Amino acid sequence: MKKQLLAVLLCGALLTGCGTAAVPQQTGSGASGSAPEQPVVERVDPDDFSFGGCASLSLAGNLAAAKAGDTSYEAAHDKAAFAGNSEEAWQRLLDGELDVVLAYAPSAEMQKKLEEQGISLVEVGTDALVFLAGNSPEEDTSLDWTKQDLFTVYQKDNTSGRTGYAAAAGSDSRRIFAAVFGSDAPGVTMQSGEDTLTAACPHTTGTVCYTTWLSLLRNGKPNDTSIIAVDGMLPGDTAEEGKSYPLTVSYYLAVRPGLEQNDPAMLFYRWLGSDAGRTWLAEAVLPPAAEETGESDDMSQAS
Repeated sequence: MKKQLLAVLLCGALLTGCGTAAVPQQTGSGASGSAPEQPVVERVDPDDFSFGGCASLSLAGNLAAAKAGDTSYEAAHDKAAFAGNSEEAWQRLLDGELDVVLAYAPSAEMQKKLEEQGISLVEVGTDALVFLAGNSPEEDTSLDWTKQDLFTVYQKDNTSGRTGYAAAAGSDSRRIFAAVFGSDAPGVTMQSGEDTLTAACPHTTGTVCYTTWLSLLRNGKPNDTSIIAVDGMLPGDTAEEGKSYPLTVSYYLAVRPGLEQNDPAMLFYRWLGSDAGRTWLAEAVLPPAAEETGESDDMSQAS
């Protein structure tokens, strides 16, 4: 699996989404359950409602929109609105700019606002925080660190010989880091507007930075970097008995309140939030085997 994963990611374009991920918090009633029990309609035209979320979930969101509309990934991509971080996405839902939102868990303050408007969140998928090490072309790229090793790289008293580059303080991925490690660690922090991987992590020997698994699948792995296995696991590995990748995070779906049950946005929400929809999505974002694809864009055709 690891060889297949690396082969797929090596054929991709440069990663450009280092600063967009999330905080896995408890989000209240409905956060981990299915969408409301109603007949599930799988086919819904994306033209009939507005759908979007945070940038790093665009792969999952566009695949879902393409599946529901029985259309191409490119067509779904042109219609959906995936930009910014999760807080911005939830605010767009509150403001009525979007009918359906896919994003990571909101802050406590944002969660309160959502609850006040009668908006509950349904957990629909799992993403992960992924660390990349900058290497020289001659360096062995088989890296396996412990979770504590990674955390140490971002501390002031770091003596590992590696430099840890952190995303901007307001980015989703920075919030994920604090959530999965139990504490924020600024490392070498990039300023607002410079939280793409290219800016935040000069890919030279001795650097470490992070992104999300879905962003990595969407954009590919940069040259001269290695994905760091954490406690012996890569995010795409099949979970072993009693062992799984330790840096995972959930993402959620919500719909604008007050819609009729047969509204297209509600139909889409019920499908993607159902057991069938979540099972489909989990399979849709799995990386294909290396021999099945020569281009990372092929992953976008899984709908």
